[in-house]
Amino acid sequence: MRKNIWIIVSGLVCFSACRSVQAPQLIGGNKDEHGCLTAAGYTWSELRRDCIRIFEDGVRVDDPSLQPSLTSYAVFAADSSRVEVFRPSPFRNEILDRKGGVWQGKTCKLYRTGDRWELRER
Repeated sequence: MRKNIWIIVSGLVCFSACRSVQAPQLIGGNKDEHGCLTAAGYTWSELRRDCIRIFEDGVRVDDPSLQPSLTSYAVFAADSSRVEVFRPSPFRNEILDRKGGVWQGKTCKLYRTGDRWELRER
């Protein structure tokens, strides 16, 4: 009888060791459709064709159409011929082309005024 109990206990120990172990889910591992790690602050830039952090790669832009607690950013191409403007919802990101000292797009214009950048609606 004791022998049977030891066989059953040994069998249960062996079977419990065979259960599958799932890898833990990484916190903040969510990626968007471009593969950008959104939890780490990355977003897709059409202009640069890469995942960027707009608060590191961009410059802050004065945007009078926004509430004071919100902000917009501009990310320039290497040659400054184009700029991508990142605005909070409900606005969409837009790429502006340089025309003289102004970058213009379908819905807005970007100006340099002194040491600040200002975004204006068209």
